[in-house]
Amino acid sequence: MIATLERPTTGANVPKQGEPQNEDPQAEERVNFSARVRVSVRRRAKLYAAGHDINLQDLVDEALDDYLRRHGA
Repeated sequence: MIATLERPTTGANVPKQGEPQNEDPQAEERVNFSARVRVSVRRRAKLYAAGHDINLQDLVDEALDDYLRRHGA
């Protein structure tokens, strides 16, 4: 569990407190993010994305964003 998060001081595209955040998530710059998942989770995600005509990157981004919002992050 993460106890505290510190704001990066330089070189990051992190909005400052009180600064309006980008309302359109599709317009926001994407960065490389690496994580390892179980083979079965990857397979299910790929099948879901293909079946719903979305790319895997968008599915993972949306799923992680949803999880973080529901957990107050």
